[in-house]
Amino acid sequence: MGKDQFDLSDKVAIVVGGTKGMGEAISRQFAASGARIVINARSKEDCEALAAELNAKHGGGKVIAVAKTGDMSVKADLQGLVDIALEKFGKITSMVYTPSLRPWFGSAIDTPDEEMDQEFLFFFKSKWWITSLCIPHMAQAGGGSVVYIGSGSCFEATIERSLTSCMRAAEVQMMKNFAAEFGKDNIRFNIVPPASINSHGSQALFADEDTVAKLRAALPMRRTGETFEIANAVTFLISDAASFTTGAVLPVDGGRLLHAKPSMLTNAFAKFQGGEANAHMKTR
Repeated sequence: MGKDQFDLSDKVAIVVGGTKGMGEAISRQFAASGARIVINARSKEDCEALAAELNAKHGGGKVIAVAKTGDMSVKADLQGLVDIALEKFGKITSMVYTPSLRPWFGSAIDTPDEEMDQEFLFFFKSKWWITSLCIPHMAQAGGGSVVYIGSGSCFEATIERSLTSCMRAAEVQMMKNFAAEFGKDNIRFNIVPPASINSHGSQALFADEDTVAKLRAALPMRRTGETFEIANAVTFLISDAASFTTGAVLPVDGGRLLHAKPSMLTNAFAKFQGGEANAHMKTR
């Protein structure tokens, strides 16, 4: 029997934003699946505590997780993640970028310049930096996988969050361009847009029972998601089980992007049910 396609024991992954919410779930799942990981966050205490826990639980006496603090919006700090991965584990095969940013709400024409600069740096430029830094080492390792945690707003025109939806759409196009250029090096690029996930960044939202009830009612699956469900999707994408999957947007959102709701024409056409409908169709 061949190698388990979901086994990550030959993978070395950088998890940007790997100590909270979806990032923590991804770090934990990677370690449980055999990967060696560099865990990044701004908090040294959080990084070191999670790395120590994963080493004790999954290391078998070896170091399989290292902590590296840094600001994802500072290129030198991102270079530090690459450097420590190579120093400790000798290669890089995977990179996952998880952090998000609270969007600015308001009319597009009122968007402050500083908000535009911040969101461009956070949602686009920092991803471009860390991806570009990892690609040569993935190519040297014989291939790799990059996964961004995105947002369903990349597909939607919005009235109050124009800047963020534009940045998220740009993020998707960046992923696709990297996938097109570096497929020849066996490097895959994919994006996972979650929705309604009970995570660290959505604690305020989930504290409001009425809001949560409305979220659940609006989703085809009639429930919200959990961080492990994002981690499972990302683990698949960096595993050999996804070896022919690149340039894909994989929503993990309970069907949110189906936009399933009653037609605005339902009432208008209801009177044509049955015999009236048949008569109507004959004279059309």
